[in-house]
Amino acid sequence: MIKDNNIEIIKDRIWQICSSVKEAIPNVQQHEIAIAFAFLRRIDCLVGKYSQECNSFYINNKERLSEERLGEKLREISGGYSFYNHSGYTFKGIIHAKGSIDVVLNTYLQGFSYNVLHFLRGMNFSQNQALLLRQSRYLVELIEKFEELDFSASSFDNEEFAELIYLIISEGMIYYGEHFTSYELSNLIQKCLLNKDVREDKNEVITLYDPVCGTGHMLVSAGETAKKYAIHQENISMYGQEIAVFPCAVAEALVLLSGSEFSTVAYGDTLTEDAFAGNQFHYILADNPFGLSWKPIQTKIQMEALDMSGRFSIGLPAVYDSQFLFIEHIISKMSPEGSRAAFITNVAALLAGDARSGESRIRRWMFEQDLVETIIALPAGSHTVASIPIYLWILSNKKDKGQIGKVRLIDASTMKIKSRRKGLDSDMVEFIVDEYQSNIISTRSIIVKKEQFGYYEFNLLEDGKKSERVTISLDKDISEFIEKERQPYAKGKITIDYSSVEKGYSVDFDRFFEQKNVDVTSLIDATNDLLRVIDAINSIKQDIACIKGRAEDKSKEELPLRAATEVVLTGSRNLSKNSDGQRLPFVSVSYLRKPSSEEPLHGITPKTKCSTKDDVIVIIKGDNAGEVFRGVDGILTSTVAAIKCIDENIITPKYLYYLLKGYEKSLRSMAKGVAMKSLDSKSILDLKCIIPSIKEQHRLVGYLDDIVGKIDSIIEALGNADNVFSAYRQTLIENVVRGRVIIS
Repeated sequence: MIKDNNIEIIKDRIWQICSSVKEAIPNVQQHEIAIAFAFLRRIDCLVGKYSQECNSFYINNKERLSEERLGEKLREISGGYSFYNHSGYTFKGIIHAKGSIDVVLNTYLQGFSYNVLHFLRGMNFSQNQALLLRQSRYLVELIEKFEELDFSASSFDNEEFAELIYLIISEGMIYYGEHFTSYELSNLIQKCLLNKDVREDKNEVITLYDPVCGTGHMLVSAGETAKKYAIHQENISMYGQEIAVFPCAVAEALVLLSGSEFSTVAYGDTLTEDAFAGNQFHYILADNPFGLSWKPIQTKIQMEALDMSGRFSIGLPAVYDSQFLFIEHIISKMSPEGSRAAFITNVAALLAGDARSGESRIRRWMFEQDLVETIIALPAGSHTVASIPIYLWILSNKKDKGQIGKVRLIDASTMKIKSRRKGLDSDMVEFIVDEYQSNIISTRSIIVKKEQFGYYEFNLLEDGKKSERVTISLDKDISEFIEKERQPYAKGKITIDYSSVEKGYSVDFDRFFEQKNVDVTSLIDATNDLLRVIDAINSIKQDIACIKGRAEDKSKEELPLRAATEVVLTGSRNLSKNSDGQRLPFVSVSYLRKPSSEEPLHGITPKTKCSTKDDVIVIIKGDNAGEVFRGVDGILTSTVAAIKCIDENIITPKYLYYLLKGYEKSLRSMAKGVAMKSLDSKSILDLKCIIPSIKEQHRLVGYLDDIVGKIDSIIEALGNADNVFSAYRQTLIENVVRGRVIIS
């Protein structure tokens, strides 16, 4: 049994296992199989040792006890977990069973408690199982490979296992719902929500709730954090709701493994089918969907808004943005005994709508009820789905005495995101949490009276006719404002239309935080960077002058890549079981995009498939299948392949990179698949390319190395790979290697 509890290594191993099955059985959904079997193996490690005892008890008592009492006793036998298996089988038992695999597996599955069978249905397990049974040897191999993984409680706690599931989903680039909450953003939300004073009176059950829980990672992570602070861990219960079937099943499974007997996740639309109607909770957290229209459910929402005790009676926002409805829903779920809530919004939640709008009415309610404790402006790009400014709101209906009537604003918007793809990093999260918990005034943090967010909006009349609609802060006297700032400049008599007066609330961070002066040193550095870019561009102009024009369309000899190259894919056993000998990093897509000396190193065996700097790497699985990279020294993962020169009399290794980069569009067009694009080795080897003479290859490599190096330096200086220079780089390589231009 493999006991390595390095989460990244185990994630890669699971993905490799399921990739080999996907190759053999294309219709199998790789991500669904990976996640379902990870959960089954986790359960097997937790309660498998009780399976025989459960089986005996079940056989002897199934006719004598009621279903409810039978389930209760089986849970007791299974170590007190809220799930069990009475089949008598474990993963190891299935492998060594004498019967046919389909009969044995079905017996094993039918032995599970209802809650396990329920989430397996949501994961489409039966459909994938039927496909696997058509080639049962791959199913047996799948079970054997997962049986080697140690998912026991001593190797993985609940939070670590939840992180593993998150990484498996991320690896498959699976995206459900309107938002995908990054791991670090999730940590930030729950760390600001929870602290060491988690309420717990005697044996009271402490409840956590996420109304848009997705795959449940944030909810479970918050639950595990709450357990660290609570006196009685079993008193922490988690509740969630999710509108998409598969992520709901994942959340249901995660909560089942880590929650109390009361914890549950419900399927359905939170706004129209509140699964917890009448319930209120101590802690609420959410990554609210923003920019999502609620027009399809408009009638139901409007009907509930007419009920003064309904969730949406405070006000209705514009139909193109439902995040305000989720805010109202969250407020309705706050317990009068004392609740805290933390949720994400975009800038519209702070500023959208005038004083008469539903958006402003909802904000006004929050401020006048003194619910808003803190608002944190996060850096643009903190949300991996959209590179826009987002905000973390923290509400409390039981503020400390010193907080009453006040709101904390923290401006972390000027912090720089290192990777738009990954969003926040752990250091940024730690800094923001420290700033929040320190509760001191600083350049990034201020405390504001709640009235300072309010304003009056009203119509002015000049000689009885409407002249303009004005806005003034709540601390200004309306009559004094007219007398000093309007009447002296008017031709007629200015009066106020008191029937038009509305009180509104908005949050403008720029108003409270002064714009910082530009650091002179930084300005000098930026100027020098710009001058280097200008020099590089001028140098490129000279290189471009070498291009004499478009080449004549003459027939050129084309050869398939198989004439001079081979494709190397990862094997099923790609890791060493010991730490001796050579160690290399995994060649993942993320590593190719941003190689790092801090990447973990792993042992290899003679059978391990590796790449070198002389190779070319091609992504073969995922949305970017067909993308080409320069070779690196490392261990191949299931998502990439190494293209190696086997006849340098036909293609030189240095030219091979430019050749494949020039044919990148062709490679990407050959990738097939709906759920996940895939590029097979045969297609790569069959690709026909124009191959010039070795002498010409050396000449073209010299030219391209020079000009491409200059372009790369410009892209790096600009700090953005997605610009006109990266597009020009690709176009230039294509034209050169395909013989479309003449170079002197």
